[in-house]
Amino acid sequence: MIVVVFWFIGMFIFFFILYNVIQHALNTSEMAKDLSEIKQLLREQAASRPTPPPPAPRDFEDIREAYDRCPGCGHAVQAHHPVCPECGLSLT
Repeated sequence: MIVVVFWFIGMFIFFFILYNVIQHALNTSEMAKDLSEIKQLLREQAASRPTPPPPAPRDFEDIREAYDRCPGCGHAVQAHHPVCPECGLSLT
């Protein structure tokens, strides 16, 4: 039992050290430096870009006209559907 506990502790220490070594190698690599420079350039571009104007309000009357309410359940149903998809009530 004690051997298993020591084995788990040893494996934990081994993988902890291995993780830190790999993390250090990745953080100090040239690719990591290039990626951090790219991220910084993208942040600067996003900050200097003007914000787009808000979208114009849409006219929903055309959409509302294409839909009716089911008298049985109140679900929105397209005007040309013969049956309510929610409750199955015949609309014709």
